[in-house]
Amino acid sequence: MKLEVMYHCGNAPKMERVIDLTIALSKKDIDTVKTHVREDFTWKIVGENHVVKLEQLSQTLTTKPQILELIVKNALSHGKGAMCEGIMTFNNGLTYEFCNIVQFVNTAKDALIKEAHTYFIKT
Repeated sequence: MKLEVMYHCGNAPKMERVIDLTIALSKKDIDTVKTHVREDFTWKIVGENHVVKLEQLSQTLTTKPQILELIVKNALSHGKGAMCEGIMTFNNGLTYEFCNIVQFVNTAKDALIKEAHTYFIKT
């Protein structure tokens, strides 16, 4: 997978964590996902009718098309929330702009993610 991540100061742990989670989900790397999330983590792709729990995540990701290119253009964090946005190109030829919004357990810099909502818009 081709990967391009915006330049950032490297001094925003939660911003880095949302980027790392987005990359891990894109690569379908469950082991890395587990290092960033709580055991009761849930993921919702906005517009789909279900919420995926951590124990279902591996199976759910296998049904998604492979991502050939991920570009993270922007990321922000504040308090218990963080987001990153950019562009994903899939192996089926489709390109989507995305925004991945996460909520952390608390405001600590090493807090784990308890939920994520991902929005996709076909370009």
